Amino acid sequence: MKLNIRKRGRRQKSKTNKQGKTVLLVFPSQFSIGRIDKLIAHIKDALRSKDVELRDIVLEKECVVFELDDVVEGAAITGEMFGINKVAIAKKVSTARFEEILAEVVNIGKLKILPNEKFYVKVQISNNAKVDYKPRDLEFASTGELTAALQPSLSSSLSSSRQSSTHSSSASSLSSSARPAKNEFDANRLIEIFIGKKSAYLCIEIDAGLGGLPFACQDEKVLCIIHNTLSAISCMAVLKCGFFPEIIILYTDDDDLRQNLKTFGLVVNRMNTKNYSIRLARVDDPQKKQQQQQQQRRQSSHKTILQEIVATQVLTRLRGKGVVVPLSTAIHPLWLIELTFKKILSSNKIPWMPLLLPTQGIYDIAKELGIEEHKLRLMSDQSCMIDALLTFTKQDYAKYRKSIDIMTESALKNMNTISFEIGPNYLHDILDSV
Repeated sequence: MKLNIRKRGRRQKSKTNKQGKTVLLVFPSQFSIGRIDKLIAHIKDALRSKDVELRDIVLEKECVVFELDDVVEGAAITGEMFGINKVAIAKKVSTARFEEILAEVVNIGKLKILPNEKFYVKVQISNNAKVDYKPRDLEFASTGELTAALQPSLSSSLSSSRQSSTHSSSASSLSSSARPAKNEFDANRLIEIFIGKKSAYLCIEIDAGLGGLPFACQDEKVLCIIHNTLSAISCMAVLKCGFFPEIIILYTDDDDLRQNLKTFGLVVNRMNTKNYSIRLARVDDPQKKQQQQQQQRRQSSHKTILQEIVATQVLTRLRGKGVVVPLSTAIHPLWLIELTFKKILSSNKIPWMPLLLPTQGIYDIAKELGIEEHKLRLMSDQSCMIDALLTFTKQDYAKYRKSIDIMTESALKNMNTISFEIGPNYLHDILDSV
C-alpha cells in the first residue's frame, strides 16, 4: 500500500522538522545503487531549483536520508524523478533501541490509524545496523502494542450484574476498532520502519517512485521524434534508461503542433535540467488531397505509419549516434521493423527501440512511466488501427516512396531550433517563438 504524496501538493512546512525529527527517505532503484552519487547530485539540484533548503544528508546502505526545511515539497519533487524506487516522509528516532522505537510506533499509529482500518507493521533493518533483534521481533511486538492501544477503553466500574449485558456491546466495539491485517497488501494503513546504522525512521507517508536509472547517467545523447503518444512513450522509456533525449517535434499543422507539444511536456518535465533546446519540423504532405478521397480508416492508418517512416528518415539525416524509434512487434509489420533496422545501421547510427518486444501492454508501460490517463486515451484511435497497420505491405511502401522522400525533405527544410526554460510556461514560450 502507498499513500500518494504528490497529490497533496504544497503544504505548510512541518513543525516537527524544525526540531530535526521529520526527514525524507529516498530509496534508490536497484539500477541506481551503483550510480548513487549522480542520483544524489540530481536530487540536490532539483531541491535547489525549487528553493527547498537542504540541511543535511545521511547515506544509509539502503536509502538516503535528507533533512529539509520542507519535507512535503521535497517528497513531491523526488517522487517525480527517475532512479528512485520509493520516497517516504519519516519521523527520525535518534536511537535504534527496541523499546524507544516501539513507543514511537504506538504514538504514530494512534495518530494515523482510523477506526475500522486494518494496519500492518513492516520492518527493514539495514545491513549496517547493530541491533540485537530481528525484523519479525519488532513487527510482532509493535502489532500487539498497537492493537491494544487502538481498542476503545472500557469502564472498569461496570458492576458484575451488568457484565453479561455489556459483553455483546463490548465485543461489537472491539470489532469496529482498527485491527491487524494479514499482510501489507491487505492493509488500509502501512506503518513501515527502517532501522539504520545509528537511527531509526518511522515512515508517515510513502509513495512509489518512477524507478529506472538517474537522469542522463549514461552520458549518452539519443535522437527522438515525437509525433504522437506512442512516440512520446518511447522517448520516456529511453529517458528512464538514463539517456539524454534530443527531441524533434514532427507536425503537419498548428493544431498538430500544439497537441504534440503538450505531449512533449510529459517528457521534458521529467528532465533534471533548467534549459532545453527543441527542434520543430513541419511536414508538408503532397498526397493530402488524394488521402482525403480515401476511406477514413485506411487514410488514418496509412498516415500513422507514413509518419513513422518519415520520422526515421529524418533522424538518420541528423547528427547524432543513437536513434530512438517507437516501433513494436505488437503494432507494426515485421518487414518494416527489419527495414528500419537496416536503414539506421546503414547510416552508421545505433537503433534504440524500447518498445520493440513488449513483455506487457503498451498501456501498462505508459502508466508505469507516469503517462497521464487523458494522454492514454489519445492512443485509442491508433489501437483501433493495429490490424490495418499490420497489413501495410511492401507494395504500399513502394507506392508511397516518393511521397515519403518529399515529406522527409520538407521536414528537414522546415526545421528550426528553439531554446526555452523548462517550467509551466514552456508551451507558450515555444509557440511564441515559432
